[in-house]
Amino acid sequence: MAERDIAERVLDVMKKPNYIRNIGTCAHIDHGKTTFSDNLLAGAGMISEKLAGKQLFMDFDPQEQERGITIWSANASMIHEYNNEDYLINLIDTPGHVDFGGDVTRAMRAVDGSIVLVDAVESVMPQTETVIRQSLRERVKPVLFINKVDRLIKELKLTPEQMVERFTKIIQDVNYLIQKYADDEFRNKWLVNVENGSVAFGSALRKWGISVPFMKKHGITFKDIIDYTINEKEDELAKISPLHKVVLDMIITHLPSPVDAQKYRIPKIWRGDLESDVGKDMIAVNPNGVLAAVVTKLMPDPHAGYVATARIFSGTLKTGDEVYLVGQKKVQRVQQVNIYKGPHRLQVDEVVAGNIVGLVGLGEAFSGETICKPNQIIEPFEQITHIFEPVVTKAIEPKNPGDLAKMTAFLKKLEREDTTIKVKIDEETGEYLVSGLG
Repeated sequence: MAERDIAERVLDVMKKPNYIRNIGTCAHIDHGKTTFSDNLLAGAGMISEKLAGKQLFMDFDPQEQERGITIWSANASMIHEYNNEDYLINLIDTPGHVDFGGDVTRAMRAVDGSIVLVDAVESVMPQTETVIRQSLRERVKPVLFINKVDRLIKELKLTPEQMVERFTKIIQDVNYLIQKYADDEFRNKWLVNVENGSVAFGSALRKWGISVPFMKKHGITFKDIIDYTINEKEDELAKISPLHKVVLDMIITHLPSPVDAQKYRIPKIWRGDLESDVGKDMIAVNPNGVLAAVVTKLMPDPHAGYVATARIFSGTLKTGDEVYLVGQKKVQRVQQVNIYKGPHRLQVDEVVAGNIVGLVGLGEAFSGETICKPNQIIEPFEQITHIFEPVVTKAIEPKNPGDLAKMTAFLKKLEREDTTIKVKIDEETGEYLVSGLG
């Protein structure tokens, strides 16, 4: 297939919902999500392969680069060719730190599948359980990637038998959590399995990945992997078994398209009548149907004011459209429609059902806001709620009393951007109390 500009290919495939995968990465802090995401982007030709894992393309905020952790969920769209067909993968890289868990909760409303990363050395950790629980509440199907396998070989010097034992224990622990938190109909259906390829292993830092179907197809054994790693030939291993190829194939094979996912996700996340026109349109991912979308994130932008990330479940959003914000009961005009490429937004004319989109012009929206047409007002989506209540409360006041109005406006914006933050006034002292996760 002739190479075309990535944006052009994205625009082509995003109109084919069977060929779309909306996915998020989720894991305990420092289990390697952002380095892993870099590798997928490099494999899709969006960043230099040499810089993958070092550039931290998805950690574009200066605080993230400085602190070495993901604070904001970041979006990117990429193309992967599988069986001579282009697939569009909309990826959201989410934070692993518990203090920023609200971003994981919001991201899970936008996606249909998740890649759960587990550090092979640390195994399943408390935040692993939290992110699995968050995703399953939204009926988001998981697959598993066991990361940092090179450390088992180089640092712990495990034998192939010991490595298999370690992998088996991690898979059992993840499956226990799936059975614990998934809805009844998915408890067994969504269990991850080595043999069918819904589990993969590798090293995001060293850019190689492996799965049992890939090993069988290419005649690779665990002994080969150990030999390459011990003999410092991981660059060769990355060419023979590139992480992006193994993982992106796993995503396409095992995670659902919007056409499949919206059949069982809409009844969970939308409170309206499924037999209504909009209910049927969402189940069918109808691009010509009644507009129904939900804002999952609101980010300030120095040039655009606010950029709202939204998942479109039915209908089409175009630049210049007037839309109705159901929660705010306000009409606003869409000034720009964007697709994502890490920190960069690419402006397009329209985006159709089944996609994740960036919208400029909806400054009054909030995380969880329902978007529809002013003349076709719909029932709102279920509120996006985090599984934990705020644990830290601080009293704040302006140094200059004349700045009280500015501070109040800022706090209202902050509460709109992050629904895990709660602001109230202490009736006795008159202080503003701000509560959050950390």
